[in-house]
Amino acid sequence: MQKIGEATAKAIVNAPIELINLGEWMFTITSEEYAACAEAHQSAAQGRLASGKRFSVNLETTENILIVQHYLEKLSERDHVIGFSPNSMFWLSDTEYAFAEVTWEVKVVKIDETRCELICRAFSETEDEAFVARLHNALKEAPAGYNPLQQHIEEETSLFAKDIERKALAGVWGS
Repeated sequence: MQKIGEATAKAIVNAPIELINLGEWMFTITSEEYAACAEAHQSAAQGRLASGKRFSVNLETTENILIVQHYLEKLSERDHVIGFSPNSMFWLSDTEYAFAEVTWEVKVVKIDETRCELICRAFSETEDEAFVARLHNALKEAPAGYNPLQQHIEEETSLFAKDIERKALAGVWGS
């Protein structure tokens, strides 16, 4: 497997950690809420497999690449959730696409009685060497230090934090 990208971002959630449930949040966020958390986000849908395991299908466009992620529930706790997409599709054009594995990890760490830190991490890899080469060539023309994945995760993490904060303070997940 070849690494496509990895990025981590942090944001403050102004709510007690006891009111947060990331395992519920990742697999119940509505399409509208997901779309509001980043300019690149288009849609999201949730469901359950026959086994009862939850999943989330997310669509986003980054650098003119449509990405369809199929996150399966890998770890689901109140303060830590991991979604694993074993077959994300990266659409480069109407007819050209590549498959990749994407891991989306979100956790919260208590700062004090009323705040916590949200940490959001995304990691992707693929067996498609030509796809990785194409991405790396495209980034060669970009300004130094330009990292679209990092920019995207920073944008969504701050807005995810606000969504989680709003739901926590409204008592969506109880205590």
